[in-house]
Amino acid sequence: MPNRMIFDHRNDLLPSDQGLGFVYPPELFHRRLKEEFLRSLRTRRPFLYIRIPTRHFDIFGFLNANSSEVRAWRIAVLTILAQTDFLDVKGYLQDDSGIGLLFLDCDHKALEAHKRDILRNIRDAGLMDQLRLKPRRPLFESFVCTGLSEEHHVTQQEAFDRFNYVNEGYYSLQTLVYGDILHNHWNNSFVSFAKRAVDVGCTLGAILVLSPLLIGIAVAVKISDPKGPVIFKQIRVGINGTLFTMYKFRSMYIDAESRLEKLKHLNETTGPIFKMKNDPRIYPAGRVLRKYSLDELPQLFNILFGHMSIVGPRPPIPKEVAQYEPWHKMRLSVKPGLTCHWQVGGRSNIGFDDQVRLDNKYIRHGGIVTDMDLIRKTFAVVFKGEGAY
Repeated sequence: MPNRMIFDHRNDLLPSDQGLGFVYPPELFHRRLKEEFLRSLRTRRPFLYIRIPTRHFDIFGFLNANSSEVRAWRIAVLTILAQTDFLDVKGYLQDDSGIGLLFLDCDHKALEAHKRDILRNIRDAGLMDQLRLKPRRPLFESFVCTGLSEEHHVTQQEAFDRFNYVNEGYYSLQTLVYGDILHNHWNNSFVSFAKRAVDVGCTLGAILVLSPLLIGIAVAVKISDPKGPVIFKQIRVGINGTLFTMYKFRSMYIDAESRLEKLKHLNETTGPIFKMKNDPRIYPAGRVLRKYSLDELPQLFNILFGHMSIVGPRPPIPKEVAQYEPWHKMRLSVKPGLTCHWQVGGRSNIGFDDQVRLDNKYIRHGGIVTDMDLIRKTFAVVFKGEGAY
């Protein structure tokens, strides 16, 4: 490891002789972060990830390294660094934007101990007045990965909200999701722009070409079951847990949701989703729509609105996500889509866990070339009508 300052663009703030020990370079630190994230999902042992950005100096215009503001900031940072041991991980953030810390086998409760020590050291230095200055962004960006179930995260978020309210301006605290560490892939600005350009271009073309079919299906739905609406609207879970309204041509009778409880024992798939080949809630014409995925066509408008992409994991409903295991939630780290690996490789014949594994494969290794290949395969699968019900 080269003997360099902690932050090259402010090399008079935290010199490397502060006893930091080994500090990972950006690429290796990012790899360790991904490894610890996956380990936590597998073992359900938590870790705390703290990002210490240095952009504050650009925002505040701190020009004097000996100013009271910088001295207080330096005390806070060195207090946290001093609490690391040989099992914890220190590394430079990408683009030399700061330093990151991984406190293994720790959760958000460790932040309280850090805060007490920081306050004591700042007080001893006679710099308590600096705590009245509210920075524009948190000094410490904190993330927790517990590896626990979604039900646990609901309760945990309440504790996070209380912590953020009390520590506004100095700490931010949130749950670490896979999207937070995808810096070299889906978060790449060029990849995001290219994927969105493909989505919008292909979707606009598809709507123009398929407009007669869309109108015909709408008429068929209304004739088949005139009591209900043509478009079925349902709340779905999108990227990083955001909710949106998804559109489909209605393929079931209007009382389908109320009849679900009586049919759950007949579920023919695994996991939190419900699938049944001869579902009595589907009216006859609806079976044709489902067989050839014609009921999904209104989601072209979801793509235009930016809720979905052409390729991505299928969007789940909230009550399914509430039953997710930690590793299932990785599929929520990218924008949901119309088609994906399991949609072209078996559709509803594939069990839930295997669906998630294929979605996670796409998240880790997919790209624009993969998207084009999956779109091509989707046409062949839809025309055959295999595996959909």
